[in-house]
Amino acid sequence: MQWKKKADSSMKQVLSYLKDYRFSSILVKYFLLLLICLVLPVATLSIWYGNQMRKNLEEEMIKRNEASLEQVYENVNSIILSAKNLAYSLSASEDVRYLGTRNMIYFSISENADSLMSMLEMARNASDYMDSICIYFEKSNSFISNQGVFGFKEYTDKECLDWYSEDMPNRTVFWARKKHNKYPYLLSILQPIGEGKNSNLGAIIINIDVEKLGEFIGSGRYRNKDYSSTLLIYDGAMENLIYSDEYRLLNEEEHFEVGIAPEWEGAFSKVHEIEGQNYIVSGLESDQNGFRYLYLTSMHSFELQNQATNQMLRNVLILIVGVSLILASLLAIWVYNPIQQTMRVLKDVSMLTDWDKKEQVDEMERIQRSILSAKQEKDNLNEQIQERIISLHNAQICALQTQINPHFLYNTLESIGNAAALLVKGDNKVTEMIYALALLMRISLASENYLVPLEEELKHVELYVKLVDFRFRGRIRMHMEIPEELKQEKIVKLTLQPLIENAIEHGLARKRSQGDIWVKAEKIGNQNYIHVIDNGDGISEEKLVALSELLQESAIGSGRHIGLRNVNQRLKLVFGEEFGLTVRRAEEGGLCVTVCYKVV
Repeated sequence: MQWKKKADSSMKQVLSYLKDYRFSSILVKYFLLLLICLVLPVATLSIWYGNQMRKNLEEEMIKRNEASLEQVYENVNSIILSAKNLAYSLSASEDVRYLGTRNMIYFSISENADSLMSMLEMARNASDYMDSICIYFEKSNSFISNQGVFGFKEYTDKECLDWYSEDMPNRTVFWARKKHNKYPYLLSILQPIGEGKNSNLGAIIINIDVEKLGEFIGSGRYRNKDYSSTLLIYDGAMENLIYSDEYRLLNEEEHFEVGIAPEWEGAFSKVHEIEGQNYIVSGLESDQNGFRYLYLTSMHSFELQNQATNQMLRNVLILIVGVSLILASLLAIWVYNPIQQTMRVLKDVSMLTDWDKKEQVDEMERIQRSILSAKQEKDNLNEQIQERIISLHNAQICALQTQINPHFLYNTLESIGNAAALLVKGDNKVTEMIYALALLMRISLASENYLVPLEEELKHVELYVKLVDFRFRGRIRMHMEIPEELKQEKIVKLTLQPLIENAIEHGLARKRSQGDIWVKAEKIGNQNYIHVIDNGDGISEEKLVALSELLQESAIGSGRHIGLRNVNQRLKLVFGEEFGLTVRRAEEGGLCVTVCYKVV
């Protein structure tokens, strides 16, 4: 009883689902999807596979039909050729030629006649398909067969001489005829017994019974009609059916129309309709005797097999459609339950508007509207957060930039003081330094944007080196290798000056000889690279590793290389964490600091 209650409950739930038009729409969509994805490919594949199988089977049947016809054709031709050879051999026999020169066959020559009759009897009995063998002698106007010697009037099969004449060429004549104008047909072979040019002593006639020939080659059957293969042998004009292993076709009262035009030559094979039924018809024209051979194989069993196969495919498709309907129902239930639960959750959290609560509104549309509303709120919140992050970055960048100015100003003023102490008279240099310092400060504070063209940053560096050069009395030389197309590329303000300052203070300050600084720029893909290289005292491997680790720290406090860390941090804040500074030992002996930033 309990399982019955569960079944009733499940049935009621299914019926309630089916009454809901939304569930029905989901069911129909999944059912159509399964039909397209499952039934249609299976049906297409089945049709294609069935057509291929039918085509292959039809080709195989045609090949078998052709092979059977070829075998029959070879057997018949072989028998006819053997009979022709026998006739030729008999025409050259001494006994035959001797008897052919006699005006009458007397008892004195009966030994020759007896020997010849024994030879004919032996030749006839050697072949089951042989009807008779006889020899006609022109001068004696008589016949000798295996049964005896006959005068012309006594011999019953005078039709065998229809193609004979005394002056006919010495060549074999072959034709088909009815025996006493009744079936079966006889294949008659007439070989003249040549005496000289256009002169004959008589003829050798060999008659082959086509009915016995059919039994000999394995095509003769005593049947009226079935679906086995049928052999037909016609004359050259296809007017007379010489042989058929289906005897009803030889009845003169029943006409059998093949429907094959007699003009065809050589060989052919095709599917042809005969008397409302399809046959595989293979034809072959003999180039030796002029006969036309047809081999017919009924496609009845083939069509029955196709019908059974088609019915099986239809049953499979019906089964697949039923399975698809069941799967579509299960999928619809599986999908619809979470949708109902989602709607209840949205209703509980008050995310549905009055418009969404209407009965005729699709659940998915309700959920989509709720999701879009939540997304809009999230986008507004993200926009506010992004604006605050940008403001925070700008403030941090400005703070880092202001950290550079006092440090730089301290070093510059120290240089001015040293220069003033050394000069007793030389107000011009002091004035020049003050003017350069004022110009440098003006450039540093001129722009509110933290991104400036590289050309402006290079001018700033040139002024800085000019001021520092007073301190080092001309020992600092600056070398610029900047492509023209890169001078307008944007870079973070006050990027190069701290690097030049670092090169001078830590690399060239203690050097007594000439100090050189190279600034080189290049563009690779969507990234720009600026290399600041000096030929100072250089740096050890341990210090180089320590400096690289120091640049990775996000916090900037006190200590050495504050300028490098400041620049590195600003580059990461503006362009991203994958950009910034890298350091290595330069081939010139000092340090090479590389600035990597994104093209903007």
